Amino acid sequence: MKWNDAWLSNKDCDDDGKLDRHHGYASYIGSGAWVTNHMKQTYIGDDDKQHQWEYFVKIVAVPDDAYYVDTNGNGKPDDDVELWYTADGTEIGPSIWGQFATIQSVYNDPYGGYHGVEYLSPTSAGFGFYAP
Repeated sequence: MKWNDAWLSNKDCDDDGKLDRHHGYASYIGSGAWVTNHMKQTYIGDDDKQHQWEYFVKIVAVPDDAYYVDTNGNGKPDDDVELWYTADGTEIGPSIWGQFATIQSVYNDPYGGYHGVEYLSPTSAGFGFYAP
């Protein structure tokens, strides 16, 4: 995993004895926080040979003017159910952890038949776009 200081700072910015999350913001929303996660592993396939899968994802804190569509009527952005949108109505990506959106995910497992991009945000897959 990799992240920026808005996700989790490497220092105590407010002198409370803890590393800071979304320092200077009431929540992650609008903070410009981001994180990536890169995983890979091997497994034995039906052919009794070793194969490898690999997954990569980019996640951003949504901008403060973003909104989501409540598809299940419970009033909160549920993981992978609701989508976050920019103020002008462009899709950012699926909700994850309430205040974040997935902007890119890539899954490769050649033996399993999976190749490449699973999701790519129509807004932007670049972290700089979501900076405050």
